[in-house]
Amino acid sequence: MARVAWINPTSGISGDMCLAAMVDLGADPLQIVEALETIEALSGFSLEFHNVKRGGLRALLAQVKLAETSEHRGLGEINSIIDESGLTQSQKELSKEIFFNLAQAEAKVHGVAPERVELHEVGSLDSILDICGFAIAKELLGLDQVYVSPPALGRGVTSGSHGVLSVPAPAVLQLLVGKEAYGGSSEFELTTPTGAAIIATAAIPCEEMPRMTISGVGCGAGVKDPVDYPNVVQMVVGSLDFEEQEAPELPGHFEQILELTTNLDDISGELSGYLISALISRGAIDAFLTPALVKKDRPGVVLTVVIRPSDVVRISTEIFSLTGTLGIRSIAKQRYVLDREFFEINLLGEKVSVKAGPYRSKVEFSHLASLSEKYNIPILQLEAMAQVEIEKLMGAG
Repeated sequence: MARVAWINPTSGISGDMCLAAMVDLGADPLQIVEALETIEALSGFSLEFHNVKRGGLRALLAQVKLAETSEHRGLGEINSIIDESGLTQSQKELSKEIFFNLAQAEAKVHGVAPERVELHEVGSLDSILDICGFAIAKELLGLDQVYVSPPALGRGVTSGSHGVLSVPAPAVLQLLVGKEAYGGSSEFELTTPTGAAIIATAAIPCEEMPRMTISGVGCGAGVKDPVDYPNVVQMVVGSLDFEEQEAPELPGHFEQILELTTNLDDISGELSGYLISALISRGAIDAFLTPALVKKDRPGVVLTVVIRPSDVVRISTEIFSLTGTLGIRSIAKQRYVLDREFFEINLLGEKVSVKAGPYRSKVEFSHLASLSEKYNIPILQLEAMAQVEIEKLMGAG
């Protein structure tokens, strides 16, 4: 059973709205403040949460006070600020990953290398507080995964260090490349670069709320209070339930996995073959292609990648980069895994690896192929020789 959250950004999302929703869900604000106080650059800050009304509905508003300066920070400086803090390692890694994606987006917008880009508003102290605060709250809530539906972005214009910019801001659009979003009806900025960076980095896109057993709902308020709708971001926490299964009477265990799929109709045969080995080498548990007739009656393939929940952001990014697809579906599943062990046998004077389970032991095929080429012996003959050695060793053990 996995503990997950779903973000519903129909009124957009910002870093402070997201943090307020997580506190509304039960993340301890005192523990968040204590962790943030270990970030030296935030010295003297205050962070308070107040119940407010938005469109007639109650929501929690985050109020931050900082002694901000006009200082512009680069990615390296922000990473140093985070590394020197007292945050946990997982909190540091997630915070730095979010800022890295922010820097990548700003770099593309301004046409410079990520390490040279100066982060103006998105490198300010309140962005550091919001992003690190999100990483802290995610850990406090014990979330295995976060899902997000398409966000409303807003329209009109906004102002910043670069002058007047159109809404959605260029960095917001860059962060959401490959993901669904929509404008919405509001004549102001609904999704900020910080909010976009958080959901682009730490959340799995989905069309609607995943099927879950709901355990809590939090509402984070935006600063503006329009008259025609509640300016809040909803966050729902619950558990992904799997069908009750009786464990086989075998040495093994159940484990949670995610299955990522995407339809592809415009990749070459060479790339199709490369995808499998590339994704597995990057940490996927399994990957395979299934022939399919996809949209517009085109022949294509369905790419399926099986991963651990903790790898979803990294592997999804790899799939987007390798295939150019614009969307990835995600399904939470579980699998039963038999216990296995690894050992070595001596074959033709060389060590080869063996993987052994309850019913079968097998030499790694790549080792057999290497020996076959080296000694000009058919692989089937080597396989039979290896099986004799395996049985000798297992019988002796």
